[in-house]
Amino acid sequence: MPIEGFFGPTRGSTPAPQIEAFVHFPRLNTASWVRFLIDNGSDSTCLHHRETRLLDIDYRRLPSNSLVSATGIGGTLSYYNEPAWLMFTESNGIPAFCQLDIKICEMTTDPAMQNLPSLLGRDFLNRGSVYLDSSLNVVRLDPRDISGGLIMP
Repeated sequence: MPIEGFFGPTRGSTPAPQIEAFVHFPRLNTASWVRFLIDNGSDSTCLHHRETRLLDIDYRRLPSNSLVSATGIGGTLSYYNEPAWLMFTESNGIPAFCQLDIKICEMTTDPAMQNLPSLLGRDFLNRGSVYLDSSLNVVRLDPRDISGGLIMP
């Protein structure tokens, strides 16, 4: 069954494709629902400041040896790599789970970076097909391989 999202508001005036997932970081013992912007230009799924505050991420617990830099249209940021479980709700109401290493944005005082949306990147999107139709407000992700409720790589 597909996972459905929606076109929602962004910092710009054009609605963008988004999806919600319940994100759990087992090692950090924190979890919450997170709204992701679907971004096929991003290699990785990334959490930015709004969601790291929501999840009350303790940056002191993030391994400094996992810190990597990533450059995108907004500039260069540094991210910690952290294993996580994501739970999506399929259109029939049944949960589907996926294990991913999520990039957690390093703290910054730059106000321009404070409200970046979190991104659902190709590390997840490449596990299936994506259908977007803004005129019908349709956002649908169809994972190609779900086994026992797990979305496989």
